[in-house]
Amino acid sequence: MAKKLTEKTLVNKLNGMSREELTKIIVNFYRTNRAVEEGLSFMILGEEYGSALLEKYKKRLYKIFNPINPAKADFSLESAQKVLSDFADACAGDSGRWYGDLALYFAECATDFTMSYGDIDGEFYDALGVAYHDAVVIASSDEQLYQLWKDRLAAIFHAFSGFGWGMDGFIAGEYHALPWIEEE
Repeated sequence: MAKKLTEKTLVNKLNGMSREELTKIIVNFYRTNRAVEEGLSFMILGEEYGSALLEKYKKRLYKIFNPINPAKADFSLESAQKVLSDFADACAGDSGRWYGDLALYFAECATDFTMSYGDIDGEFYDALGVAYHDAVVIASSDEQLYQLWKDRLAAIFHAFSGFGWGMDGFIAGEYHALPWIEEE
């Protein structure tokens, strides 16, 4: 069995290739891999594309958490998590702003879902907690993002006060871990 290509070996191989060979490789990946297509578009086109891509993924999450006919639709946590994971792949070079926004939106949708349909299982709360945690970590490292998201972060914190299989304690701990909270 052949060894896996290491990053160092990859860099050395790429450094030895012509511009045309590199272009061919990149275009091939662009054509055959949606995450690469979206990631390259995001890198090259910037903010405007990032905003449109974020909205596209938010719509996908919204449809999962808000089915047209809840009695007939099977909610799929795995589908919702896949949307978040796919977006993370598409914005891999992101400083966290774009992914953090969608992770926070995931937590908002999951919170609304819980408030509409009652207590959910532990796996659901774990996914909600991971998404909220990711948003908190990103907001903790960037005060501008915290300012942009503070009302959304607080709304989830307040929604879970005294509710949700110990989720209230987890969300409260995450919320109060934000370094900007005590300054308010």
